Amino acid sequence: MSTILTSAIVENAKSSVDTYVSTIDGLNNELEGVINTLTGTNFIGDASNGYKAFYTSKVLPALTDNLISQGNSLSASIKAILDNIQQQLLNTVDPQLGTNNANPGVSVAGGAAAAVTSGAAAAAQAVTGGAAATAVTSGAVAAAQAAMGAIN
Repeated sequence: MSTILTSAIVENAKSSVDTYVSTIDGLNNELEGVINTLTGTNFIGDASNGYKAFYTSKVLPALTDNLISQGNSLSASIKAILDNIQQQLLNTVDPQLGTNNANPGVSVAGGAAAAVTSGAAAAAQAVTGGAAATAVTSGAVAAAQAAMGAIN
């Protein structure tokens, strides 16, 4: 079964990422309260200080920097990919293909391939830091060229 990708679906996915971030923030605040209570009154000394240092230097960054921060976290990368899908494929390629379909013989294949290529490269860079951009880009160009060849 297939689903047609729409801007509404992409917006719903981005909203789900926001819900995820809010949930992680809330759980992190609860956990921080427990750690502060535990290390503040009931558990004192070097072991307590070490436990709090471990939480502050290892656990907290893993929860915030890697999962939910605005920079290069998992949630930021997912939102960047969703933005690229929406902008490059839904807002650029689809209208160009629509124009091409409405005006047979007037080719916009180069523009469609370029949009698919740049969208795929940006998505790959968001996930891999650029390592797979070339492979994804060449695959996207081939797919766009094949699609446009079939239309023309």
